[in-house]
Amino acid sequence: MRYPRSFLLCAVSLLTYAMYAQGTVEAEFDTIYRYDFNTLKGKHTKRVVIDASHNTIYSLSYGKQSAREMLRILKADGFQLAFTEQQLDSTTVHASTVDLLIIHGMPNDKKVLEADGKKETLYTSPLSKEEVINIGTYVHEGGSLLLFLSHFPGGSGALPLLEAFSVKFRDGYAYQSEHHISEGGRCGHFLMHTGNEMLNKDHPVFKSTLDTATLPENIKFYCGAAVFRSPEDAILPFPKNTINYTPSRTSNEDLEESSNDYAGMIGFQYGKGRVVICTDQGIFRSLDLLIDDKRIPVTIHDPESDNAGLLVNCVRWLTGLQE
Repeated sequence: MRYPRSFLLCAVSLLTYAMYAQGTVEAEFDTIYRYDFNTLKGKHTKRVVIDASHNTIYSLSYGKQSAREMLRILKADGFQLAFTEQQLDSTTVHASTVDLLIIHGMPNDKKVLEADGKKETLYTSPLSKEEVINIGTYVHEGGSLLLFLSHFPGGSGALPLLEAFSVKFRDGYAYQSEHHISEGGRCGHFLMHTGNEMLNKDHPVFKSTLDTATLPENIKFYCGAAVFRSPEDAILPFPKNTINYTPSRTSNEDLEESSNDYAGMIGFQYGKGRVVICTDQGIFRSLDLLIDDKRIPVTIHDPESDNAGLLVNCVRWLTGLQE
């Protein structure tokens, strides 16, 4: 099914900003792919709350459709899903009532200020101080958090939450020429596997004995910013000498910073709870980008990737179904 162009462009703009990807493109929702796995339905009663109160992908009319297979997999695996339009305070998110909180994208709030004929944009986080404190307390007391970040120039909306968990963040685009798999642009497209050291099999996410058939071997990763905490936290580490490009707001020059410690996905224990942070908000979505007469699956249904298996193992690890 094709959708009106304006609708499609809006969907893609949330996934990746055009100037460092392939240009603004049309897209379709994938409605066919279905991941086949041995589910845990009926073996647990884990509860998942998904944030729809802030400007996440679920605040959009098509957000659920763009994450169709991700949501289906969670339900098939026995998780009880609920969307909330309430603030993420202790009445909404508490370790005694919620096993996993999902925040899927968190763009900045923006306010244009003007003085003496000059305009500036004020960027602030949609998260209140009380919400940040409550989410941190919730995880520390045994809850879990799956957080997807947004992309430049609105990528730091979750920055107060990252700082609360001692996570360092570089907005922009991670790029490494040796492992860059797209045809152009600086938005790093990576095929991650153990052979190129971009899939850390030592992380507990990959240690499941529940169903070894779900353990991923290849991950497709598109256009992520960079995070880092401790080396052992990296689930999907970027290759050594990865460059983070941040477009300058005042010139055509990019701000560049390179590191051997950047990651696209990290996971760690925090108190009694667990956290997974991913800088590619499209990693588990169900979109087909239409570029130069090509159909590019983004990304859970890509036949060359095991992104669906990564989702299963991340969520099971987060909720303690696998150690």
